Amino acid sequence: MSKKSKKNNKKRSGKQSKKKSSNVGYCNPPKEYQFKSGQSGNPKGRPKKIKSVKEGIEVGLGKNIRIRTENGEIKFITCAEALANKCIADALENDGPTRRMFLQKGLFELNSKEPEMEYDPEEEEVIRVEKTYGSILREWARIPEHLRNSFSKLLTEVLQERLGQ
Repeated sequence: MSKKSKKNNKKRSGKQSKKKSSNVGYCNPPKEYQFKSGQSGNPKGRPKKIKSVKEGIEVGLGKNIRIRTENGEIKFITCAEALANKCIADALENDGPTRRMFLQKGLFELNSKEPEMEYDPEEEEVIRVEKTYGSILREWARIPEHLRNSFSKLLTEVLQERLGQ
């Protein structure tokens, strides 16, 4: 045997047997970072596959995008909101196809947030009474129904007597 082979045998035999099995290195992470038993390395799993165009559009419209408002602030909104805002802006700028789409879908006929009220002079008195006696009416609504029925009969009789005289 040559001198080199004797040295290699000594290195292999003595040092490797004394090493602990808890060494940290390639393919051997520290114990605290190893997966716990029964726990997956990917708890959420792989994302579901999009099976149809409709699903793809729903996923796309649900994603958040970043926009800059007129004030200069950055705001996150969904793609659906951005698309609706763009369609409304186009319709307001006299874009023919967008306006036609709104007309065909009946979107111009939607009610505003606050419906228009017609002025009726007789209702003015009703509104004044409602403001004055609104708290009493709210309390009346909290009374159990069987008691309300008996009270209403009694009040009706008293009012008929007073108005009849």
